[in-house]
Amino acid sequence: MVITIAALLFSSSFEPIGLWFLAPIGFAFFFKKLEGTKKPIYASFIFALISQSIILHWSGKYVGLFPWALLSLLQALFYIPVGIIYSRTRNLWFVAATILLADEIKSRFPFGGFGWTRIGFSQADSAYLNLVSLGGVAALSVVVLIFAIFFAHPSFGKIMAVLLICTLPIGFNAPFATDKNLEVAGVQGNTPKMGLDFNDRAEAVFNMHLQKTAEIKVPLDLIVWPENASDIDPYLTSGVMDKLQEMSRVKGAPILIGAVLRSGNTPTNASILLDAQSTQSTYIKQHLTPFGEYIPLRKIAEFISPYASSVTDFSPGKSYIVHKIGNFSIGPIICYEIIDDRLVRLAATKSDALVVQTNSATFAGTSESAQQLNITRIRAAEHNREILSVSTVGISALIDNNGKVITRSKENVSSIIYGTLHENRNQTLSDRLQGHGWVLIACALILIGVISRRLTGRYRR
Repeated sequence: MVITIAALLFSSSFEPIGLWFLAPIGFAFFFKKLEGTKKPIYASFIFALISQSIILHWSGKYVGLFPWALLSLLQALFYIPVGIIYSRTRNLWFVAATILLADEIKSRFPFGGFGWTRIGFSQADSAYLNLVSLGGVAALSVVVLIFAIFFAHPSFGKIMAVLLICTLPIGFNAPFATDKNLEVAGVQGNTPKMGLDFNDRAEAVFNMHLQKTAEIKVPLDLIVWPENASDIDPYLTSGVMDKLQEMSRVKGAPILIGAVLRSGNTPTNASILLDAQSTQSTYIKQHLTPFGEYIPLRKIAEFISPYASSVTDFSPGKSYIVHKIGNFSIGPIICYEIIDDRLVRLAATKSDALVVQTNSATFAGTSESAQQLNITRIRAAEHNREILSVSTVGISALIDNNGKVITRSKENVSSIIYGTLHENRNQTLSDRLQGHGWVLIACALILIGVISRRLTGRYRR
């Protein structure tokens, strides 16, 4: 019962409930259960399985129960070492370090990793979000775990809690003034249908975005379409490029579109900047979505799910391309890439602002889009960059460099969001550490664990 309560509390820190303070409370219940059980491995696995299943419930809406259950099971397996470490050390600080390590490993392995449910990604509204600019997502995760230990043992944590609270103002990204601004509009054109087969009507999706763009009345520097807004290849389909270039001429601004290109042996997912005359630059998505844009272990996957056979493998891009609008640099991130630490950091260090082009039509009506918005907000604060995130069906949003949503759209409607992106080339400490901040944090937790064992005399003989 305690494990179930702990898992429910932690999962409720993610959308659709999204109460960030439930994460440390949930882990406090989990830690107390660890200390009172003779089966810490079992308790750790069940806690992870329940919480991951709830957080990722959206993943099974259209593909069914079995793939969702397998994904949740895979995520839960990473918590087995947590129980093993506690059974051998009886030390919550070592447990916290193991959880942090598990979070980092699962964001990299297997199939390029799936870090969607990292603890830190539940903290977009937390009082200490600013700390992400110092130590990355791991910094948010470790604060959750430290508070959980304090809640589990309040007398032990009084002094440390005061110190933590005193550090909360540290790390805020300062406002910046610049003459290099970009007036932008994000076009959320919507789709005629939702689900896995939404792009069966690719021409209709394209036309809906084109028609919505025609409603723009204000002068702009850039118009942004979402991922999959043009699932018909603009280079191979007669008239598509002409319509895009004519729209760019009429609006007096280049258009950044999300398109599927099919000129090679396999399709590619592209972010294409074009104007009235020509294509200016093209970025090909590098971190493809496993089981969505390509099928690992295809024979097994097709045996498990009939949907796997309908997925055509995409080809990944080989290099990172920044879009230039005059002397302003835009770093493109395509949907699933937002959970890739390396790619987002690379995009931030090469650009003045970021654009996320995403498609949530395959998970419309679930918490997926809201969870992705929170991940994007955390990335904005982590890298000190403003972000325009544009989705086919929502949520689209303009986010400032401290993760605050300036304006946003509703879901499942066509809309346009307007705003200004400001130039910023300042790097956060997290960026300067090249994503290795989590190693320092894990080492600190282990050191605290060693010291606490010596102070309490709680050696395991």
